[in-house]
Amino acid sequence: MWHDTETGRAERSNAGSELAVLDEQPMVNGTPDMPNIANLSVTRSSRVHFGPKIVNVTQTVHTSEVVKDLPLSTYLCNFLKSTTRAERLSCVASLVALVICIGLIAYYSSSGKNIEADTVDVAPHEWNITKEMWLGQAYNYTETTQQFEPIRLVIIQHTVSPECHKFVRCAAELRNIQGWYLRDHEYDIPYNFLVGNDGRIYEGRGWGIVGAHTRFYNRCSLGLGFIGDYREKGGVQHTKVTQLQINRTLMFLETSVEQGLLDPDYVVLAAKDLQSTESPGANLYKAMQQWRHFNNGSEYKNKTCEAIWAMRGE
Repeated sequence: MWHDTETGRAERSNAGSELAVLDEQPMVNGTPDMPNIANLSVTRSSRVHFGPKIVNVTQTVHTSEVVKDLPLSTYLCNFLKSTTRAERLSCVASLVALVICIGLIAYYSSSGKNIEADTVDVAPHEWNITKEMWLGQAYNYTETTQQFEPIRLVIIQHTVSPECHKFVRCAAELRNIQGWYLRDHEYDIPYNFLVGNDGRIYEGRGWGIVGAHTRFYNRCSLGLGFIGDYREKGGVQHTKVTQLQINRTLMFLETSVEQGLLDPDYVVLAAKDLQSTESPGANLYKAMQQWRHFNNGSEYKNKTCEAIWAMRGE
């Protein structure tokens, strides 16, 4: 093909010329000569390529909308638009019910604390509460301590149960303790008497009845249980012994001596000094050690009730 600059016509050339003129610029007609590589040595190179290079391009096209980092209000709006009217009504009803439940729980929790704080602590007796007064269930006992009266051993334990600082709560707690023993162990509350956190003495099995508090010593001892958990671990105290509890306990014991129910030379022992247990807890144990009749139990440990009774004449 050649171009006539004067006439403006272009005509095909039948000649086999390898050179043509286009717009006064020479052009090579035909395939240009390609270099012929006979021998090629490549050493330690990763950027050498032979032949045509084909590059594959993979592209993923998302046909759906991708939502990221939407504000909560926008997200909720989009979510509501995608639900049916019935689903929206169901969600609203569930949310309202949840709010009502939370409100009721908060209200009654607050009211319960206020009621307990405002309740006047009135009891049938200033400090001596009989089993009938706290509405304990009657029980038919078959074993008595008559053989070893007046009682000489007073064994102190703790109940490891919730505290109670008013008569109405202590009475309820004693009914819970008794109910648990009757239901799960098929015997009555194990202590002869209990000391509430309100400083009152509550009758359990009472005088003259064999308790179920300290194995091998029940027939010749008085079991006295302090309501609460008096352990002390890692510097953390659970229930603390109050001075009112101590005063009422000592008053109860001295009154029992006057009534001839307790030996004038009675000894106060901790359950842990007679058997393997943490009772009555480190906190209560420290307080007991200050009592005039406290005994570490070494002379009574591993002895039978008969042997302990015989020690009176020594």
